Amino acid sequence: MNSPAKRKAAAKAKTAELEKSANQTSIAIVGGGIAGLTAAIKLLRAGYSVTLFERNERLGGNMSSRRVNGIEHDVYPHMFCDWYENFWDLYENELGLSREANFDARAGVKMLEQGSTDYRELFNPTKMDAIIANLKSGVMSPAEMLLMGYSTLDLAGYPFNREGYKQLDELSVNGFLYSSSTSTEPVAEMMNYMLQLIWSIKAEQTTAATYQDFLRHTLSFPNGAPFAHMLKNSLQDALIAPIAELLATLGADVRVSTEVSSVRLVDSGTQLEWGRTGSKAAKKSQHFDAVVMALPNIPLCELIFGGDESSPGDRIVKREPSLAQTRRLRSVPIPVLNLYLKRKLPGFPAENIGLAKAKYGLSVVDIAQLWPASKFDGKTALVLAASEGEGLPSNEPEEMVRAMLLELKQYYPEINVGKKYGDRDCDVDWDKTYFRSNADYPLFLNDVGSWDWRPAPAYPDTLPGLFFAGDLARSNVDMATVEGAVESGVRAASLVQEYDAKRRSVPMPAKPISIIKHTTYGNTALRAAKLALMPFAYAAKAWTQISPDDGRSQLKALGNSLQSEHLALLPMQYVVDWWTNAYWFWDAALSPDEDERPLGPADHSDDKFIGFGAAALMVLGEFASYASEQCQKRAGIKVADASSLENSHKRRWRPKR
Repeated sequence: MNSPAKRKAAAKAKTAELEKSANQTSIAIVGGGIAGLTAAIKLLRAGYSVTLFERNERLGGNMSSRRVNGIEHDVYPHMFCDWYENFWDLYENELGLSREANFDARAGVKMLEQGSTDYRELFNPTKMDAIIANLKSGVMSPAEMLLMGYSTLDLAGYPFNREGYKQLDELSVNGFLYSSSTSTEPVAEMMNYMLQLIWSIKAEQTTAATYQDFLRHTLSFPNGAPFAHMLKNSLQDALIAPIAELLATLGADVRVSTEVSSVRLVDSGTQLEWGRTGSKAAKKSQHFDAVVMALPNIPLCELIFGGDESSPGDRIVKREPSLAQTRRLRSVPIPVLNLYLKRKLPGFPAENIGLAKAKYGLSVVDIAQLWPASKFDGKTALVLAASEGEGLPSNEPEEMVRAMLLELKQYYPEINVGKKYGDRDCDVDWDKTYFRSNADYPLFLNDVGSWDWRPAPAYPDTLPGLFFAGDLARSNVDMATVEGAVESGVRAASLVQEYDAKRRSVPMPAKPISIIKHTTYGNTALRAAKLALMPFAYAAKAWTQISPDDGRSQLKALGNSLQSEHLALLPMQYVVDWWTNAYWFWDAALSPDEDERPLGPADHSDDKFIGFGAAALMVLGEFASYASEQCQKRAGIKVADASSLENSHKRRWRPKR
């Protein structure tokens, strides 16, 4: 009988043989967005033969750029959060690029109201300085800013995925706020504004369980993480071109301007048919051992349903009828205007700016203060995004541009936008300015019920060898984000590797493809924080009920949600709320698997959890550091720059996670 050492050596040799011979397994990746590109890199690193199909001229999908008159125009000015572990692994480890050299960390964002010249700034609440600054920001009253933060904490720790509560979990963010005793109309409006600005979806449409997952990743107090990182160059130059270069180095067969028209399941694998995008020439076809589909919903549905019965093999939907539900999924484009000016706007902020209550959900950022200065000759270049592009009063590009410019002028009257589109007697440099309707690059909407309709990463029983990635595929990072797309690509590559090892009856490699888990607070810590802050939240809610800041007479407000009666009910609501949350706190504390219930969109099994004890030490350490700094300031002692909001990575003492 072989000894354990010999068996281990034999297993190692067989694993090495797998890695060496894996290139005999042919993999097709349909879709050259960031999910498909990530899957390709991981599979190529593992030794597989990879063919990647992209119907557009350039790779990148929703992270691509278009070159016009020598200028790169991005699909959208993406923000990259600090917690994007799998994206940063791709960028820093796979591509070997520096985050510090190629990204600019932004502590917060600014907001501007129409008719005002004073910007109000919101910071990522990952340290005490930022929280205090947010309370004083003037965006809302301090009481309602506190309630805004408490509402996010409330949602982050809410017990979704309880057994027998599937239908009751089909709850929108707005519905969740409505059911809370501590929400107010301004808080609901601000939550809705944030969702519309970033994801082009209203709070009453966004599924609460999905948004909970996003909040759990962003609630990282007190690690001092910035609000986001912004690329210092175009997506093409700083991200997609390096990926394309790496793919070429690794030996990928990349076919751009190539549209896959059919994906059929046959006994020995999957048969693909493709041709030149827009061409009527005869199609080509090839058999692949495994296929990863990383596509937006319209082209994905075309392939799921595509082909007639006379073609060889089975249609995808015939093998897996549940995928017919993908037709229910929705996406919307975000129109973007790259507005190059003939002059520099004095004093224009470098931060991302939300134009409060603007038509079309406008936001703006000056890329001339972000990208290489040599590209702009000292002039301003604004990227104007319309998150509510469906409200634009025309489908004609020139009229859409005109509507966006006129709305921008309401906030910046000093900008001369001319009397008509193309007017040369104005501040707009029309030779460089470029508009993208982004109709071909829509953003997936995480609306209520969509989780059930999204494709799973794999269907081993009905669709062996076929895998799904991208924004539409179910993922532990559920909200449509760059990290969600990247993680879905890693997961698809991992499933391909598992499938291939099983198919060929060989062991998995010593270092299999795997996602990088995120470090987040577990339910115990989140619910403990909610219990600790609950008295302050109810006090803030009471203050909003008796405060005359809203300009309304309390007598007149009697008919408006019976606010005075609500105030009288607050003590009783507090008691019920406290006991309810105390129950769920102990439920989490006494359940060893409290955070790993993969039943739906609130699946947090991809996370590493910070225990209650470590979380308490971290928070107490931050409070102590902040109190010490305040005492030093009052005593006239200069405090080190480490506490500056703009220097988010130089931190005070805190326990290690």
